[in-house]
Amino acid sequence: MKNFNDNLEKLSFKKQKIRIIQGNDSNLPINRGDFCWSGKKSFTDENSTIRKTLFIRKNTDNTRDLCVFDSEFDSYRQEDKMYLFKVINTPKVRINAPTNVHLMSNSKDKLEAIALVEGIET
Repeated sequence: MKNFNDNLEKLSFKKQKIRIIQGNDSNLPINRGDFCWSGKKSFTDENSTIRKTLFIRKNTDNTRDLCVFDSEFDSYRQEDKMYLFKVINTPKVRINAPTNVHLMSNSKDKLEAIALVEGIET
């Protein structure tokens, strides 16, 4: 836990350029090439949109499934005003993650969720 906390203090959430997407009871992006979408833009320059992504699926039974992967902006879907992101590497997946992290959680909780999925000792 100490090493994780030391690293967390050194890197701010904004410097890490992490994209957070929450899909309630939706399909998990589990393969390279899958798409996910968000109502939030989460980038400023369309030429530089690759970011580590934490995808949170909140299930109807209040459990959480988490995926961590790199994603890049693909397109904007006008009909429902959603930004589409393409998964560019094989996601790491954690089903029934022991966490209550959500879209509006603080940055520390989100980083801990990423560490949980990536198997980093905390």
